[in-house]
Amino acid sequence: MPLWYTNVLGCAMPDRPAFDREPAPAGGGAPTRHGADRSASSRGERAVSDLRRLILSFALRPGESLSERRLEKLLAVSRSPVRAALARLAAEGLVRREGRSYRVAPVDLAEIEELFAYRVLLETAAVRWAAASAPSSALDAIADALRRVADEPGPEELLELSARFHLGFARACGNRFVADALAALFPRITRARYLELGSTDRVRQADDEHRRILQLVREHRGDEAAGLMRDHLERTCQNLVGSLEAHAGLRAMVGEALT
Repeated sequence: MPLWYTNVLGCAMPDRPAFDREPAPAGGGAPTRHGADRSASSRGERAVSDLRRLILSFALRPGESLSERRLEKLLAVSRSPVRAALARLAAEGLVRREGRSYRVAPVDLAEIEELFAYRVLLETAAVRWAAASAPSSALDAIADALRRVADEPGPEELLELSARFHLGFARACGNRFVADALAALFPRITRARYLELGSTDRVRQADDEHRRILQLVREHRGDEAAGLMRDHLERTCQNLVGSLEAHAGLRAMVGEALT
């Protein structure tokens, strides 16, 4: 079992991630205004990425309070990037604002089930339409994501590649509203999907199903592709909810935030 997954289940997590220091400006002089703006933007993006990673890995637990002062130390940035990161992750559903404070959003099992039911509607339509009219270049881009999975990437890249697979059909189907709607859902289920990566068998099964769906679309067998996509999503949802409900170590860690 990968170390990152063992950490999720309650082993000691580091007090703070190790970050690279900002590079010194060339020549040792003061940075230009343009350079300072770029540096500030880089710190802001880094704060968002690092805070998101801590939440996805359950290093920061569902329901846990997120004070700005604490996050300044944890993320090694100033107050402004912390506030921007909290606002961004609140929009993604990973953080919840309560008055003037923030908490890590709880894991909501009912929401996960509803989101997957909505995904079934969107993605079965997307693959059916893609099978009828998607350009080969769009399907080649999906195949490229699948090829990269074979290189056994880390959990974060694996999540990105999975999203590229599913969004690929939504973007190839010829209806931009389907793609926009699906893209808006992914941040809300990413934390639960992160857990799924702890099972090598499930990762392999998902990859096999992805490849079969793509083949059916290439062969213009839209109804069969839609049926397999429906089965794939429903099975994934059952696995995620089952893991959250049944795993004693995770339940003890999450506590009352697991709703």
